[in-house]
Amino acid sequence: MGIKLREVNKNIMTLEEFKNWILKEIDDNKDGKINKHELAAAVRRHGGWFANWKAKWGVWAADSNGNGVVDDSEISNLVDFAHKNLGIKIIF
Repeated sequence: MGIKLREVNKNIMTLEEFKNWILKEIDDNKDGKINKHELAAAVRRHGGWFANWKAKWGVWAADSNGNGVVDDSEISNLVDFAHKNLGIKIIF
């Protein structure tokens, strides 16, 4: 009989883990920025509907400098989007 370890819930992340996950799993072209097409694909992979619409508004809400993409300094602005549309909870 061994020690049974608690299974890690991959839907609960720290902010730093979330940033790393976003860049690894969602940034398809590996440019360090998330655009609406990449975000829409992530919503679809997680079974969400209206992916293009959600991604358009998600990028708009997170993009504080208005350049049309979410870069490294703005990724933390995607926390609410990830919780609502990807089922990920971020702990601070």
